[in-house]
Amino acid sequence: MPTDPEADDLLSEHPEAVAATAQRLRTALLEAHPQLEERVRRGWHSINYRDPVAGFVCAVFPTADRVQLVFEHGARLPDPEGRLSGTGKQVRTLDLSAPEEVDVAVVATFLDHAVELGAGLRGR
Repeated sequence: MPTDPEADDLLSEHPEAVAATAQRLRTALLEAHPQLEERVRRGWHSINYRDPVAGFVCAVFPTADRVQLVFEHGARLPDPEGRLSGTGKQVRTLDLSAPEEVDVAVVATFLDHAVELGAGLRGR
């Protein structure tokens, strides 16, 4: 799992609950798709995830009181339970406030769809 050593430094700037939530989310993402490349984007204040075939698929955005998992093409992802938020044309977000809110199966399912969708869009 190619992780970015700057991620821990970025997360150290946040309250413990936010950092722990982001760490659990990082683990869930990289365990579900170990081929993902993790890269900190200081300007965005995010930890981004890129698939070798699908390209950029999602990013973790730690904030003052929660963590947002942002899916690049989230508006196209199946979301029958309405877990994703956002009203824009493309991006959708999974908002998490505590580590125990990170449902690994839910994250993996969204990520599976995001990688598949991204690969399909890039294959056009």
